[in-house]
Amino acid sequence: MIYSNSFVWLHFPKCAGTKIEKIFEKYFSNEKMIFQDQINPQIDPSASWHDGISDRERRDPKFTLGERTVICSFRRLPSWLESRYSFEYQRSPHLNHRPELILEGRFLERRGWENQADFYIKKYLPNSILLSDRIQFIRTEYFKIDFKMVFKDFIDISKIPDAEFKERINVSKSHLPVEIKNKLLDNKQKLYEKCPRWKAAEDIAYPEHKFSKF
Repeated sequence: MIYSNSFVWLHFPKCAGTKIEKIFEKYFSNEKMIFQDQINPQIDPSASWHDGISDRERRDPKFTLGERTVICSFRRLPSWLESRYSFEYQRSPHLNHRPELILEGRFLERRGWENQADFYIKKYLPNSILLSDRIQFIRTEYFKIDFKMVFKDFIDISKIPDAEFKERINVSKSHLPVEIKNKLLDNKQKLYEKCPRWKAAEDIAYPEHKFSKF
Protein backbone atom coordinates (compact mmCIF):
# COMPACT_ATOMS: atom_id res chain seq x y z
CA MET A 1 0.00 0.00 0.00
CA ILE A 2 1.10 3.53 -0.80
CA TYR A 3 -0.86 6.49 0.48
CA SER A 4 -0.91 10.19 1.20
CA ASN A 5 -3.57 12.51 2.57
CA SER A 6 -5.17 12.49 -0.89
CA PHE A 7 -4.95 8.93 -2.23
CA VAL A 8 -4.52 5.28 -1.29
CA TRP A 9 -2.98 2.92 -3.83
CA LEU A 10 -3.78 -0.78 -3.39
CA HIS A 11 -1.25 -3.42 -4.39
CA PHE A 12 -3.61 -5.89 -6.06
CA PRO A 13 -1.39 -8.97 -6.69
CA LYS A 14 -0.16 -9.74 -10.22
CA CYS A 15 -1.21 -6.39 -11.69
CA ALA A 16 2.17 -4.65 -12.14
CA GLY A 17 2.12 -3.61 -8.50
CA THR A 18 5.81 -4.29 -7.93
CA LYS A 19 6.53 -1.94 -10.83
CA ILE A 20 4.59 0.85 -9.13
CA GLU A 21 6.31 0.13 -5.82
CA LYS A 22 9.72 0.48 -7.50
CA ILE A 23 8.77 3.73 -9.23
CA PHE A 24 7.65 5.31 -5.97
CA GLU A 25 10.68 3.99 -4.11
CA LYS A 26 13.02 5.40 -6.76
CA TYR A 27 11.44 8.79 -7.39
CA PHE A 28 9.28 9.67 -4.39
CA SER A 29 10.90 8.06 -1.35
CA ASN A 30 11.85 11.51 -0.03
CA GLU A 31 8.29 12.83 -0.20
CA LYS A 32 7.39 13.23 3.48
CA MET A 33 3.66 13.25 2.79
CA ILE A 34 3.70 9.90 0.95
CA PHE A 35 3.82 6.69 2.99
CA GLN A 36 5.01 3.48 1.33
CA ASP A 37 4.96 0.01 2.87
CA GLN A 38 8.28 -1.79 2.84
CA ILE A 39 8.23 -5.01 0.83
CA ASN A 40 10.24 -7.44 2.90
CA PRO A 41 8.88 -10.89 3.88
CA GLN A 42 11.58 -11.30 6.53
CA ILE A 43 10.70 -8.05 8.28
CA ASP A 44 6.98 -8.37 7.67
CA PRO A 45 5.83 -11.97 7.03
CA SER A 46 2.22 -10.77 7.15
CA ALA A 47 2.75 -9.11 3.75
CA SER A 48 0.96 -5.96 4.89
CA TRP A 49 1.93 -4.26 1.63
CA HIS A 50 -0.91 -6.30 0.09
CA ASP A 51 -3.49 -4.89 2.51
CA GLY A 52 -6.93 -3.87 1.38
CA ILE A 53 -8.59 -0.90 3.06
CA SER A 54 -10.39 -2.98 5.68
CA ASP A 55 -7.18 -4.95 6.35
CA ARG A 56 -5.29 -1.75 7.08
CA GLU A 57 -8.06 -0.32 9.24
CA ARG A 58 -7.99 -3.48 11.36
CA ARG A 59 -4.19 -3.51 11.49
CA ASP A 60 -3.87 0.18 12.30
CA PRO A 61 -6.80 1.76 14.20
CA LYS A 62 -5.38 5.20 13.38
CA PHE A 63 -5.80 4.60 9.66
CA THR A 64 -9.08 5.56 7.99
CA LEU A 65 -9.88 5.96 4.32
CA GLY A 66 -11.74 9.21 4.80
CA GLU A 67 -12.23 11.14 1.56
CA ARG A 68 -9.10 9.84 -0.14
CA THR A 69 -9.22 8.56 -3.71
CA VAL A 70 -8.69 4.80 -3.98
CA ILE A 71 -6.34 3.74 -6.77
CA CYS A 72 -6.27 0.05 -7.59
CA SER A 73 -4.05 -1.89 -9.97
CA PHE A 74 -6.11 -4.25 -12.09
CA ARG A 75 -6.20 -6.44 -15.19
CA ARG A 76 -8.57 -8.64 -17.16
CA LEU A 77 -9.44 -11.95 -15.58
CA PRO A 78 -8.02 -14.51 -18.07
CA SER A 79 -4.56 -12.94 -18.09
CA TRP A 80 -4.66 -12.44 -14.32
CA LEU A 81 -5.48 -16.11 -13.77
CA GLU A 82 -2.66 -17.25 -16.03
CA SER A 83 -0.22 -14.98 -14.21
CA ARG A 84 -1.48 -16.03 -10.79
CA TYR A 85 -1.35 -19.73 -11.66
CA SER A 86 2.20 -19.42 -12.98
CA PHE A 87 3.31 -17.44 -9.93
CA GLU A 88 1.91 -20.03 -7.53
CA TYR A 89 3.34 -22.88 -9.62
CA GLN A 90 6.81 -21.34 -9.41
CA ARG A 91 6.80 -20.84 -5.67
CA SER A 92 5.26 -24.23 -4.82
CA PRO A 93 6.12 -26.68 -7.63
CA HIS A 94 5.68 -29.60 -5.24
CA LEU A 95 1.90 -29.10 -5.17
CA ASN A 96 -0.59 -30.61 -7.59
CA HIS A 97 -1.79 -27.33 -9.03
CA ARG A 98 -4.40 -28.88 -11.34
CA PRO A 99 -4.43 -26.18 -14.04
CA GLU A 100 -8.02 -27.00 -15.00
CA LEU A 101 -9.10 -25.23 -11.80
CA ILE A 102 -8.55 -21.84 -13.39
CA LEU A 103 -11.36 -22.49 -15.86
CA GLU A 104 -13.61 -21.76 -12.87
CA GLY A 105 -11.43 -18.94 -11.56
CA ARG A 106 -9.81 -21.17 -8.92
CA PHE A 107 -6.17 -21.91 -8.08
CA LEU A 108 -3.98 -23.22 -5.28
CA GLU A 109 -2.13 -20.87 -2.97
CA ARG A 110 1.39 -21.61 -1.71
CA ARG A 111 0.32 -23.65 1.31
CA GLY A 112 -2.00 -25.82 -0.74
CA TRP A 113 -5.35 -24.22 0.04
CA GLU A 114 -7.70 -23.37 -2.80
CA ASN A 115 -8.61 -19.78 -3.56
CA GLN A 116 -10.85 -18.09 -6.11
CA ALA A 117 -10.50 -14.88 -8.10
CA ASP A 118 -13.55 -13.19 -6.57
CA PHE A 119 -11.90 -13.37 -3.14
CA TYR A 120 -9.50 -10.67 -4.32
CA ILE A 121 -12.31 -8.46 -5.59
CA LYS A 122 -14.04 -8.76 -2.24
CA LYS A 123 -10.77 -7.91 -0.48
CA TYR A 124 -9.72 -4.90 -2.57
CA LEU A 125 -12.90 -3.74 -4.28
CA PRO A 126 -15.93 -4.24 -2.03
CA ASN A 127 -19.06 -2.51 -3.27
CA SER A 128 -18.51 0.38 -0.88
CA ILE A 129 -15.40 1.24 -2.92
CA LEU A 130 -16.21 -0.22 -6.33
CA LEU A 131 -19.52 1.64 -6.63
CA SER A 132 -18.23 4.90 -5.19
CA ASP A 133 -17.00 7.92 -7.13
CA ARG A 134 -13.56 7.66 -5.49
CA ILE A 135 -12.14 4.64 -7.35
CA GLN A 136 -9.60 4.85 -10.16
CA PHE A 137 -7.81 1.99 -11.92
CA ILE A 138 -4.33 1.46 -13.27
CA ARG A 139 -4.92 -1.29 -15.79
CA THR A 140 -1.95 -3.50 -16.57
CA GLU A 141 -2.82 -3.50 -20.27
CA TYR A 142 -2.64 0.33 -20.36
CA PHE A 143 -0.05 0.80 -17.66
CA LYS A 144 1.79 3.91 -18.84
CA ILE A 145 -1.31 5.83 -19.91
CA ASP A 146 -3.29 4.97 -16.79
CA PHE A 147 -0.41 5.61 -14.40
CA LYS A 148 0.11 9.12 -15.75
CA MET A 149 -3.58 9.92 -15.95
CA VAL A 150 -4.37 8.70 -12.44
CA PHE A 151 -1.33 9.95 -10.54
CA LYS A 152 -0.93 13.33 -12.25
CA ASP A 153 -3.16 14.94 -9.62
CA PHE A 154 -1.12 13.55 -6.72
CA ILE A 155 2.57 13.48 -7.70
CA ASP A 156 4.96 15.20 -10.09
CA ILE A 157 4.98 12.60 -12.85
CA SER A 158 7.54 14.64 -14.83
CA LYS A 159 10.15 13.12 -12.48
CA ILE A 160 9.62 9.73 -14.13
CA PRO A 161 11.39 9.26 -17.49
CA ASP A 162 9.40 7.43 -20.17
CA ALA A 163 12.05 4.71 -20.28
CA GLU A 164 10.96 3.69 -16.79
CA PHE A 165 7.61 2.52 -18.11
CA LYS A 166 9.15 0.19 -20.70
CA GLU A 167 10.87 -2.07 -18.18
CA ARG A 168 8.91 -5.09 -17.03
CA ILE A 169 9.75 -6.60 -13.67
CA ASN A 170 8.61 -9.55 -11.58
CA VAL A 171 7.05 -11.27 -14.61
CA SER A 172 6.22 -14.93 -14.04
CA LYS A 173 7.12 -17.38 -16.79
CA SER A 174 3.94 -19.07 -17.98
CA HIS A 175 3.49 -22.61 -16.71
CA LEU A 176 -0.08 -22.96 -17.93
CA PRO A 177 -0.55 -25.86 -20.38
CA VAL A 178 -1.47 -24.65 -23.86
CA GLU A 179 -4.69 -26.64 -23.97
CA ILE A 180 -5.88 -25.06 -20.71
CA LYS A 181 -4.94 -21.58 -21.90
CA ASN A 182 -6.94 -22.12 -25.10
CA LYS A 183 -9.95 -23.31 -23.11
CA LEU A 184 -9.60 -20.28 -20.82
CA LEU A 185 -9.75 -17.92 -23.78
CA ASP A 186 -12.49 -19.83 -25.62
CA ASN A 187 -14.85 -20.12 -22.65
CA LYS A 188 -14.79 -16.64 -21.17
CA GLN A 189 -18.53 -16.44 -20.64
CA LYS A 190 -18.54 -19.47 -18.34
CA LEU A 191 -15.45 -18.11 -16.58
CA TYR A 192 -17.11 -14.78 -15.81
CA GLU A 193 -20.26 -16.55 -14.69
CA LYS A 194 -18.09 -18.26 -12.06
CA CYS A 195 -16.53 -14.91 -11.11
CA PRO A 196 -19.37 -12.35 -11.09
CA ARG A 197 -17.56 -9.94 -8.77
CA TRP A 198 -14.63 -9.76 -11.17
CA LYS A 199 -17.01 -9.21 -14.11
CA ALA A 200 -18.66 -6.34 -12.26
CA ALA A 201 -15.27 -4.77 -11.55
CA GLU A 202 -14.19 -5.16 -15.19
CA ASP A 203 -17.35 -3.45 -16.40
CA ILE A 204 -16.33 -0.41 -14.37
CA ALA A 205 -12.58 -0.52 -15.05
CA TYR A 206 -13.07 -1.07 -18.81
CA PRO A 207 -16.21 0.96 -19.60
CA GLU A 208 -15.43 0.98 -23.33
CA HIS A 209 -16.03 -2.79 -23.38
CA LYS A 210 -18.88 -2.93 -20.90
CA PHE A 211 -21.55 -3.88 -23.40
CA SER A 212 -19.41 -6.06 -25.66
CA LYS A 213 -19.48 -9.83 -25.56
CA PHE A 214 -16.86 -11.69 -23.56
